[in-house]
Amino acid sequence: MTRYPALVMALSWSAALTTAVVMFPEQPAVGAVAIAAAVPFFALAFLLRPALIALAVVAALLAVGRAELPPVDPAVPLRAAAVAGSTVLMTGRVADDSRSVAGGAEVLVEPNNLVVGVTKLAGVGNLLVRWRGPTQAGYGDLMRASGRLTLPRDLPGFDRRAYLSQRQVYLELQASSFDVTSSAAGPGALPSWLRSRYITDVNAALPAPHAAVLLGIVLGIRQGIPAELQNALIATGLIHLLVLSGLKVAVFARIVQGALNPLLGRYAAWPAVALIALYAMVGGATPAAVRASAMGGLAIAASHLGRPSHVWTSLAVTAAAMLGWHPELAWDVGFQLSFAGTAAIILLTPAIARQVAFLPHVLREPFAVTCAAQVGTLPMMAADFHVLSPVAPIANALTLPILPALVACGLVLGALSFTLDLARMAAVPVAGLLAYIEQVGYVLARVPAAAITIPTFPTWLGAAYYSALGPAVAAAHSSGDRRKAGLVVAGLAPAAIALTSLALWANAPPQAVVMNVGDGQAILLRGPQGTILIDGGPSPAKLRDELGSQLPPWQSTLDAILITAPGLGHIGGFAGFDRPANTLVLPDAQLTGSAWRTAAFEAAARGASIQTVTAGRTMHLAGFKLEILAPEPGAPGDQIGAAYLAVRAVAADGRSFCDFSDLDDEAQTVAATRLKNACSNLLLPAGGRSRLSPELERIAINASTQLIASRPSGRLANSFPPTVLRTDQEGTITLPL
Repeated sequence: MTRYPALVMALSWSAALTTAVVMFPEQPAVGAVAIAAAVPFFALAFLLRPALIALAVVAALLAVGRAELPPVDPAVPLRAAAVAGSTVLMTGRVADDSRSVAGGAEVLVEPNNLVVGVTKLAGVGNLLVRWRGPTQAGYGDLMRASGRLTLPRDLPGFDRRAYLSQRQVYLELQASSFDVTSSAAGPGALPSWLRSRYITDVNAALPAPHAAVLLGIVLGIRQGIPAELQNALIATGLIHLLVLSGLKVAVFARIVQGALNPLLGRYAAWPAVALIALYAMVGGATPAAVRASAMGGLAIAASHLGRPSHVWTSLAVTAAAMLGWHPELAWDVGFQLSFAGTAAIILLTPAIARQVAFLPHVLREPFAVTCAAQVGTLPMMAADFHVLSPVAPIANALTLPILPALVACGLVLGALSFTLDLARMAAVPVAGLLAYIEQVGYVLARVPAAAITIPTFPTWLGAAYYSALGPAVAAAHSSGDRRKAGLVVAGLAPAAIALTSLALWANAPPQAVVMNVGDGQAILLRGPQGTILIDGGPSPAKLRDELGSQLPPWQSTLDAILITAPGLGHIGGFAGFDRPANTLVLPDAQLTGSAWRTAAFEAAARGASIQTVTAGRTMHLAGFKLEILAPEPGAPGDQIGAAYLAVRAVAADGRSFCDFSDLDDEAQTVAATRLKNACSNLLLPAGGRSRLSPELERIAINASTQLIASRPSGRLANSFPPTVLRTDQEGTITLPL
């Protein structure tokens, strides 16, 4: 341990900072206590031997302080929430490179002037501005925009709001207009100017889609890629070719060193480091590019100074420096993939290469590197991108050998731009190489099982995976008793994690789960005494996947199924439904359609007891009290929204979940009179497309009521506040009861 002090200190710093950012963000008091505690531990370093232990603790405490300080004004999130939903005019300075999303882009902006109507706003933090169109914004640009403020959307399994709060972002601006009023000035504008100039030059020298592919390969610019080609690259694991990865930076570093060393000799080191850093910034300074450029710079500097370089120390110090600069990177999947993939490549590539020694060297190394990276990042790829590609090692073995040539040729094309005809002539062989990569993607994407979709990948499974992988790798690099101990831990640790997670999963406290099933609704009420499914959404596949991720593997029977309405958005998911239920609850009305009858007959055939109910009845199922609010006796079932089932589910602690199905205004008003108390959580009828009836809004909603909209996309009715949780933005929504 004392042989590599920088490695130990960097790991201690990174682990503590990441834990603080993820587990207890924005706690200034914790940061102050941690910094104060670092002083006595630093003094202890002069007394303890080895002193590195105390210094590692000091690094960890200072990292906690860095994550929590400086303190943020606690009123900023409240002021931001108060203006969500407002339409604003704003000017500001772009504080990061823009990122392409869904036909447009988004960028972090520090607002200079923010106006709602005639009122000037201040103290609401930074804004994440999203717009549609070809406009691009670079770091330092001044911009003007107008649009609607919204609270940041969350993502399933990822607290995106906590991630954005690390950069003091509490609001998003959905811009209806976005303009760059002036470009950044000074040295900081150089990367943006070089990027825009290179885009123009490549588009002039190469035809589409080859120009777009080359821009992705050289600088990681993903614009203009045909959807079919992009899907093929994703399916074959080649999409990383369109990202400015560490491999590209390493290729650029070799090119730069090869060009500068004959010219400058021993003075070439620092210019090479500067050019590598500039290349990373021109490509957008992705975490992978920053990591690779920093490690490459450290290796060049160490060589120039006559010092030995240690790859693990370089990797750890780079991670610590990046987290210290931007603690929110702990949430960033690109940061996680870059470091996990690099570590796996270092550890596993030699062993894999030995196993495939029969392959030619030109194919063996990229095949082994890709396999190692996939092993190291499998949980992240499954959880964040929901796809795994078994053909990726083959695809990468066929394409990575020509990547250095493509990067070098792409840079040469930029240098030849002063003579367009010469650039076009030089682009002919480049187009051939690009066409080869495109065809590899198209052909291998058609291989059966080229891409395996992973609908859900729980966090505990990722922890179990790494708890097995780490000891297994350690065992492979050791012998004797250490090897045996590593193998034992590799078997027991994931089993313990899995059993603990399953036990907690099966005994979770009461909760309502609004599942993300598309244009419809499906709600799962879970408690220690059982489960109730209210509706099934429009898709059998989506319902099956959602229930599979929410229920323990051994739980196949539901305590009850409630069908609230006959539309496909409520009962489409029950087609071919194979989970038995003890009770099926239906509205006591002559509903139209046959799909709901088919679902009822199938449930009865699997042993369900059918009960028809009307307003005023109370049922006790699976530990919940179900108050039936609609339909009224004799309600006309042939009128849409008049005779649907509405229910208020009350848990043991009194918290409730209200589902008013797709009741029309008149039926909502009548159902509201049946309510004994307001709803803790309320699922908006018809996905929130129309306003609630005034009587329902007055009785069912109070200051603490959480509103939920289950829908695929689109705007909510204007009367609803911006705090509405939406399945199209949040994914599956879990609410404690």
